Amino acid sequence: MESWSEELHQQIDNNLHEAREKDLRFFRIDEFKRNISRIDQFSHSCPDCKKEMINISEAVKDITEAVSVPGKKRRQLDRLMSRLSRHIQKTHGFYPPYYYTYLISFLGIIAGSVLGYFLMQINPKVKLELFSLGFVICLLPTYFWGHIRDKKIRKEKKLM
Repeated sequence: MESWSEELHQQIDNNLHEAREKDLRFFRIDEFKRNISRIDQFSHSCPDCKKEMINISEAVKDITEAVSVPGKKRRQLDRLMSRLSRHIQKTHGFYPPYYYTYLISFLGIIAGSVLGYFLMQINPKVKLELFSLGFVICLLPTYFWGHIRDKKIRKEKKLM
């Protein structure tokens, strides 16, 4: 007997067999299928996943209309996919590729700009050089820190 997620994957493939590859990528159908598998995997221990199974089943029935016709069904599918991704990320620890690299590097850019500004105020004769120095001092370590965290996520196979 097939599992719940495999049945839905088959149903999605049957419903979208005539859809363009461009539409399938745009609507993140592969990500939706992976999230369906994860919801099935965690539904035994997570009550939120169990509740979402009903919404997913309803969305899969109308997925052809959601992909081909703009409107209410498309918005519902998009909201469901966003809700699933957010839940899987926060509760179960799955993250998009380069999540921490981008997040921590952004914080490094902000901190580097602040540090560069203070260094620039100390010696007004070499403003640009000191600003650049403060920027680099904060950006490089935060980039590598984020990269190391992303590497750990990849190693644990927790990529979304």
